[in-house]
Amino acid sequence: MTDKAKAKEYAERIADINRQVETGTVNFEQARVTIDTYKWLASKLDPHTYGNAVVPQDEIDITAMHLEALRALNKR
Repeated sequence: MTDKAKAKEYAERIADINRQVETGTVNFEQARVTIDTYKWLASKLDPHTYGNAVVPQDEIDITAMHLEALRALNKR
């Protein structure tokens, strides 16, 4: 079984536990530790899908900055 498949299985287990909490079959406090563990495992096995990836809001165009600096130097 691949890491991605294992991560997906953990996500499915989380959904199952959540359903049990909603129906009152499992106590929330007891389920919380297990859910946190599965979340951590899934994020390590497939960080792109289940991780806490930080998406940059603004990308810096280094090439444009470099060209601007070169133009400024040429004007001197």
